Amino acid sequence: MKIAISFIVCILFSANVFSQNEENINDYKHFRIHLDNRTNKHLKDIPKQLLEGYCKGSINAYYPNAVYNEVNFNDFLEYFRWNEPIFNEAILCGDDYCSNIAFATLFSSFNLYLDYYCKDYIDTKTSLKIRKTNFIQLVYSVEYNGKIYNFRGPLFRLDEISKSIYVKNENNNSENQDIKTVFDTGRFYSVQLPNPEIIPNDNKKNKFDYNEN
Repeated sequence: MKIAISFIVCILFSANVFSQNEENINDYKHFRIHLDNRTNKHLKDIPKQLLEGYCKGSINAYYPNAVYNEVNFNDFLEYFRWNEPIFNEAILCGDDYCSNIAFATLFSSFNLYLDYYCKDYIDTKTSLKIRKTNFIQLVYSVEYNGKIYNFRGPLFRLDEISKSIYVKNENNNSENQDIKTVFDTGRFYSVQLPNPEIIPNDNKKNKFDYNEN
């Protein structure tokens, strides 16, 4: 029952109730990174970093269909039907609050995929086409009746998090790269998703269904 309720809430998170915005996310090319893919292992820690920064208030998040409207962390918890943890007097805020074990299960539900949105532009100096990533998005994944369902989580603006989120250099673990450099160079494997996304036919036995309306 709790999972079924979560499904409904997750759908609402990306529904048209939040769609009043000046920029349409559907105008972007939408890609998905499978974080369990061995080619992408250097990106595995990004959702954790994003959620911790978001919880601490050092990173802003935005509604999927209202890219200029911020969603605060407490609203994020409410949308995913996750009650705020109960604390003792010694754990009220700051690092202790965000590292509370009560968040562990929720945060782990965002560890399977990472989405991003980009557009192609013409460089006025070189007249060459370049691809620019504008948004990173968390994906909420949950298993129900033997299937994995994915729902769109909050958006993060790449220009805002470029100096906050770091990724290990896949060729040298002792070096870190900022997340913008990683996405500018495309050092990972991803697949483009249909836009608007289509619910696959069950007969194709897809590993997961798209439920992001």
